[in-house]
Amino acid sequence: MSDLSPLEAQFPRLALELAAFWGSPTCFNQLQDLLMDARGGRQGFPADVYSDLSLLLTLVPRPASPHDIWGEAP
Repeated sequence: MSDLSPLEAQFPRLALELAAFWGSPTCFNQLQDLLMDARGGRQGFPADVYSDLSLLLTLVPRPASPHDIWGEAP
């Protein structure tokens, strides 16, 4: 049994890229862009890799939005 996640095993270059921008202000948006097909016609990730990416997205702080009803009040 491998100690690698499906993401690391199937997309090692992408895993390295994620590690490089992890914790950056753009991390949430970059992960979200991987999960959403904005260009159309993309194949998408296998379910186990999509699950890994979705989990990572839950661990990253969501950027503040001026219309964020869940943000802290001033």
